[in-house]
Amino acid sequence: MGNNVIFKGSNGKLVIILNPAIPFQELKDHLLKKLKQSRQLFMGYEAVIEFKGREIDEEEELELLNIIDETVDMNILFVTDRETLPLKEVEKMTSIVKEGITKFHLGTLRSGEILEYPGNIVILGDVNPGSIVKAEGNIIVMGTLNGVAHAGIKGNDEAFIVASNMNPFQLKIDEVLFKNYSSNILFRSKQIMRNKNNIAYLRNNILIIDKLTRKSLKNIVTT
Repeated sequence: MGNNVIFKGSNGKLVIILNPAIPFQELKDHLLKKLKQSRQLFMGYEAVIEFKGREIDEEEELELLNIIDETVDMNILFVTDRETLPLKEVEKMTSIVKEGITKFHLGTLRSGEILEYPGNIVILGDVNPGSIVKAEGNIIVMGTLNGVAHAGIKGNDEAFIVASNMNPFQLKIDEVLFKNYSSNILFRSKQIMRNKNNIAYLRNNILIIDKLTRKSLKNIVTT
């Protein structure tokens, strides 16, 4: 019973190991119970989250993140895929996200809604068509980015945009704009837009969309 949900934390990363054999609803109940038991431990805790042990889809991942957000006072920096982002790079990304202030928005941003913040923005949900996200820092979308995202709005050309699924109507970093496959954007692969965990960043005034990997992360932390 006690092994249905296991927490392992180190170096700013919280690994949550999930039992693959029980129904998902039962798993959520175990997660909620364990979080309540550990509420004091996680108070003010900042971490990158990684789920292991069980294959979960994006909707299930969001449900688990909602439970965490509603139960404990934890600052979730972002969620990582262990196959694409090693711990050393996670630590670098964590330090980038922690620079300045970060606003967390829980839920989907719907058509007509505008979210703007003088720091980083992390959205635990989708950015629907017709919605707009603007940040002076970085933008991280733990869902599908279908709307407009503008990072580095006050001249920060080192800002980046990360999304679990990147399908934007418009992307902008600093003053470099991408809209409808404009010439100032570079896709590293034809498969990029179908992949999970994509990152957009500037290099030599070119807006690049790439898969979030060791190489792409190195590009933004060394640019």
